[in-house]
Amino acid sequence: MIQYFSSLRIRILLIITFTILPSLAVFYATNQEERQKAINHAKQDLREIAEVITLQETDLLDGTRQLLMSISLLEDIRNFNSNECNSILSNLLNNSHRYLNFGVANINGDVVCSALPLTENVNIADRQYFKRALSAQEFTIGGFQLERVTRRPAINFGYPIFGESGRPAGVVFATLDMEQFAQLEERLSSKIPEDAILTKTDKNGIVIARVPGGEELIGEPAPETEVILEALKSNTGTIQITGKDGRLWIYVFDVIKSNIYQGDLHLILGRPQETMLAEANHSFNRNLLIMGIVGVVLLIGTWLGFEISFMRQIQALLLVTNRLANGDLNARYYNSPYGTSELNDLGASFNQMAIALKQREDDLLQAYDTTIEGWSRALDLRDKETEGHTLRVTEMTVELARLAGMSEDMLIHVRRGALLHDIGKMGVPDSILLKPENLTDEEWAIMRKHPQLAYEMLSPITYLKPALDIPYCHHEKWDGSGYPRGLKGEQIPLAARLFAVVDVWDALRSDRPYRQGWAEEKVLEFIKTQSGTHFDPAVVDLFLKMMSKHS
Repeated sequence: MIQYFSSLRIRILLIITFTILPSLAVFYATNQEERQKAINHAKQDLREIAEVITLQETDLLDGTRQLLMSISLLEDIRNFNSNECNSILSNLLNNSHRYLNFGVANINGDVVCSALPLTENVNIADRQYFKRALSAQEFTIGGFQLERVTRRPAINFGYPIFGESGRPAGVVFATLDMEQFAQLEERLSSKIPEDAILTKTDKNGIVIARVPGGEELIGEPAPETEVILEALKSNTGTIQITGKDGRLWIYVFDVIKSNIYQGDLHLILGRPQETMLAEANHSFNRNLLIMGIVGVVLLIGTWLGFEISFMRQIQALLLVTNRLANGDLNARYYNSPYGTSELNDLGASFNQMAIALKQREDDLLQAYDTTIEGWSRALDLRDKETEGHTLRVTEMTVELARLAGMSEDMLIHVRRGALLHDIGKMGVPDSILLKPENLTDEEWAIMRKHPQLAYEMLSPITYLKPALDIPYCHHEKWDGSGYPRGLKGEQIPLAARLFAVVDVWDALRSDRPYRQGWAEEKVLEFIKTQSGTHFDPAVVDLFLKMMSKHS
């Protein structure tokens, strides 16, 4: 994971991404402002609705006061003439759909006449509005209750009836139909969004009005319990909850003073979040889409531009570096016409470094090869009988190895191995190495140690390890009868199998104190006879083919 993020391309893309993030943060902050504006707009709508409701209440109170005052002055009302009083109140009720009933009660609270027929005796002496009308001798308002005659939720208004003495003799009252009064809010429909719900409750959370519809909830606890509790606790604010329909709803609530209910009323306006914040969300989604498109185009453009202007050059430089690190000093960087001049300059510096390293390596290898050739000449000088043998077998072995399909890099190691094939004889005493007579078995045992001695001498030298096959294995035989390890068949390295044929060829062709060199035909015939025993048959065939080209 760390390696992935360490990529230069990924880091550039991360920088671009982090550059875009502030814009996204601005979009988000702007969206929050737009959302808050939408909520504030809903609060403003609620305040305007509250103002309208207050005005409507004022109009209702003024109208009801004037109406009751006028009724109280009528002669039949003041004299409690039941028949005439009932008729007057009935006609009045028929023309006033806002009210459930009109009635008159005497000083004892007995209802003596009513717009609605009375089926039983009704006494309202315990009603607060009745008591206050008599004691305060003015227009009074009762609390929200179930009306005794109609058994429907209502509010009663009272006004004293003054007798001849000028003292209160009774009370004329009007019963406001709460269902009809709730319809006052219907006139506010232009200020209420289609998908919104406006609820008006008293201080106990009892529904007084609910738009749209909701007549059946009047007098009942509001169904949005969590919202009501928060509204009753905080009076003013906002709350977001999941509705019964599974959608998120946003409710704004406020408190208004009411003269009718003689206390605080709570107005609650609820609306689905998806529609209340639709404009803000649409703006945010549009801006986010635009930013997303711009960001993707920017990232793709940066990716392609960086690929063309930088990454191809960087990858070319990395390739050259890896090749150099792996020993390929012929690796070179080639300038990119679409790249940066700085990276091209860096590539030129890499090339100069590679050339210098190549020259140093060539000089070092030349020194190595010169040293190896010096060792081989020292061996030839030590053993006069084999003078010139090393260089001859080296050139022939390299030629044969090339015919066998070895690469030029492998031929270098073949050449070094051939030059050093008898380096182990440096550990053989002169008394044995230069002895003109035949060697004894003990002396042969010492002589045959020279491949092992070569391995021990050369294996610590790193650059000569690939050349060890010939010094170590050139006396192994195809049938397994050779030494020092008795390798058999293809267990013997190819370079050693190639060299073995050439070594025997040169040895038999050369004069020795104990014999004359053989004729070419005789040596070739001997090599043929050793095919499959001493030599690899395939190598013998290849050697014969090479020799036929020389003849």
